[in-house]
Amino acid sequence: MFQYDTVILGAGPGGYVAAIRAAQLQAKVCIIEKELVGGTCLNWGCIPTKAMYKSAVLFEQMCHAEAFGLSCEQPVAHLDKIVGRNQRIVAELREGVERLFKKHKVHLILGRGKVRDLGEVEVETKDGQIRRIRGNQLIIATGSEPLPLDFLPWDHGRVFNTRSILELKKIPESLFIVGGGVSGCEFAILFSALGSTIHMSKRTREPIKGLDRDINRGLIRALKKRKVKLHLGDPPEAAAHTESGVRITLQSGKQIETEMVLVTVGRSPVSQRIGLNRIGLELKNDYVRVNQHCQTNLSGVYAIGDVTGKKELAHFASHQGLVAVEHGLGQEKAEVHEHAVPVAIFTSPEIASVGLSSQQCEERGIAYQDGTFPFRALGKSHAIGEIDGFIKVIADKNDDRILGIHIIGPDASTLIAACAVAVNYGVTLSEMARTIHAHPTVAEALWEAVEDARGLSIHKLDLGL
Repeated sequence: MFQYDTVILGAGPGGYVAAIRAAQLQAKVCIIEKELVGGTCLNWGCIPTKAMYKSAVLFEQMCHAEAFGLSCEQPVAHLDKIVGRNQRIVAELREGVERLFKKHKVHLILGRGKVRDLGEVEVETKDGQIRRIRGNQLIIATGSEPLPLDFLPWDHGRVFNTRSILELKKIPESLFIVGGGVSGCEFAILFSALGSTIHMSKRTREPIKGLDRDINRGLIRALKKRKVKLHLGDPPEAAAHTESGVRITLQSGKQIETEMVLVTVGRSPVSQRIGLNRIGLELKNDYVRVNQHCQTNLSGVYAIGDVTGKKELAHFASHQGLVAVEHGLGQEKAEVHEHAVPVAIFTSPEIASVGLSSQQCEERGIAYQDGTFPFRALGKSHAIGEIDGFIKVIADKNDDRILGIHIIGPDASTLIAACAVAVNYGVTLSEMARTIHAHPTVAEALWEAVEDARGLSIHKLDLGL
């Protein structure tokens, strides 16, 4: 039996960050991973998809190089080489995490872990050995996995999930994306940029649940501009394989045949078959219930990341990991604050959001004022050829505090960091207005949107959003 201060089940972005922080706090740490260090995000999610996204966007820019006074005749996208680049990047980053473990003396065990008792985990290693591990603090960080569709099972030849599609070596002529959402919209933009004909269905009328309504409208325009054929509010009900692909039958009765199908209907927590019921851990719809300290109903047992059902975001899992470790090691004030968690979505243009949306303010009865500013009114946007989109700022009408900021446009994923600071610390419109933003930059749109909320925008014209 091996004894540790902290034992972590799962080495994704929540688990590995928690392990390093625990070691920094002088704890003896063991982390158990059934597959690859870095979890879904590093190996089959955030990183490879963004590497692929960069290739697709660059290819699209090459196809339109003439607009910049450049000649780039007949560019060709080689998906096998794009995938090869993805894999090299992932391998290098994964090795980096493993080196960090060694630097901080974190004990990594590759194998399947099951909880046997409070503070006790049994691991079947990849070479068939059985190890018993004990820890004063146990952190469940097992993540989530793609949800299947009963009538459209993955065969990874014609019907893919978000993991297997990253191994494609040929650009599909046509692709039907079932489910939309963040992953669906990102892959729709990515493959449309590479030349695929895209169909995308969603059960609801909004492409991505939870976004501010104006941002969803902007996203629909962006998808239509790239000729993505949208079937919003018309989900598939049946599917059949054909000689050349898959025929999808929608709720409306419409039939659409494409070469390949991508199923992105959500994810389910990895909480079954790992012994959680054995110790009486409280679950709700298979998610582990936690409080603001990431504590479960059992003393010394914490949970972080997708398995908690809070927010399926790698950076949120990492933040939870820090809180869980610090609280478990005696820092009682460590807690998660969920009011200013940024979201970044890599469509084209990018989308980013933090804080409350207009509809959330209305649901909560909050009197608010808002301001918007289109990127097409900025000199920098014209200079770089990215004029689509806008920034929307929402503030409390009573005390001027910024409640939410929502962006669709160039560098949205980078701009949102400053916005998260503003929402987190309750910065007011007048305080943000007094902050000088450099020129020429796309960040000027943030200042202008703030000023528009105050009725004082300098450069706003009625250009439409």
